[in-house]
Amino acid sequence: MSSEIDALDVGESRITTAQAHGPLRVLSLTGGGYRGLFTARSLVCLGQAARQTGALNNAIDVFAGTSIGGIMACALAVGVIPHRVLDAIDAHGPTIFQEKSASTLRRALFGALYDTDHLSKAIDAALGPHASTRLSNLSHGLLVPAVDWSKGCVHIFMSAYFGKAHASDATLKEVCLATSAAPTYFEAAQVNGAPMLDGGLAANNPDVLAVLEILRRFPDVLHRVEMLSIGTAGFEAHRAPSKAGRSGLGWAPDLPTFMIDVQERTAAAQAKSLLGPRYLRVNHPGEPQAAFTQLDAATPGAREALMRAADDAAKDAYALSGVFIDRMFNPGRAAVH
Repeated sequence: MSSEIDALDVGESRITTAQAHGPLRVLSLTGGGYRGLFTARSLVCLGQAARQTGALNNAIDVFAGTSIGGIMACALAVGVIPHRVLDAIDAHGPTIFQEKSASTLRRALFGALYDTDHLSKAIDAALGPHASTRLSNLSHGLLVPAVDWSKGCVHIFMSAYFGKAHASDATLKEVCLATSAAPTYFEAAQVNGAPMLDGGLAANNPDVLAVLEILRRFPDVLHRVEMLSIGTAGFEAHRAPSKAGRSGLGWAPDLPTFMIDVQERTAAAQAKSLLGPRYLRVNHPGEPQAAFTQLDAATPGAREALMRAADDAAKDAYALSGVFIDRMFNPGRAAVH
């Protein structure tokens, strides 16, 4: 059984005595299609700066992620090293998001823009032998949202870390397909007979969702939660006031990404308000080009721009918050007071 947002229900958990007294470290990864390349590259660069290039599941207590961030979270939670996750996105991204053609547009009229089989192969590459692992058998902390189309609500896939009664019996691959099933881009994912859509429809940035779910299970730990949140470098455009008065069809090109951007920034601001100095958001303001304004621009130019932005964002973050980042990646270091 997995979680939907409802009343607090206390049950068995997998938290250890050591975890009960030290910092509870959370890595939260935003969704963003091919722009997840920025997220993965940023994580690799931050790890290199903190002298931690191996698996992160011994340093991070809870991994949270949406869409491409959810795929990364699933892989990291089972010990896949960040560089391998980056390599999987780098290798498969252009195949998943193939350049649009007449056949692509014809496919969109009768189904989804992109072939889910290509996404499935990328997920297999990221997860390796762990694709069939069930969340109910995963003791490490993992939270991944999707949207249940039939019920019209957020469906949170949780691991056994939060208690067997709350853990989903879905496999990691099923969860990855569910959280990344963006309408129009990919077909809906079926999990136990329920059609699931991209978690980005409700929580593209899962920062606050992760904090609230942790508190629902462990009500007294807020003072111990430390979160590193990594975005996907969406372009932070200035919006002219005059454009708010556009016609109905005039909203069509910008409205979906605008709604995602608003949720993403709101969640980051709320998480910062909740956690204060125990929260760090790593992102890049982007540039007015397809690499930062679209979710499916997987061209060589977009790749170069996202990689460069990630290098810059990680460098700036470490220069300003190196002590915090070192502590997140290396569990032996003291908590923020």
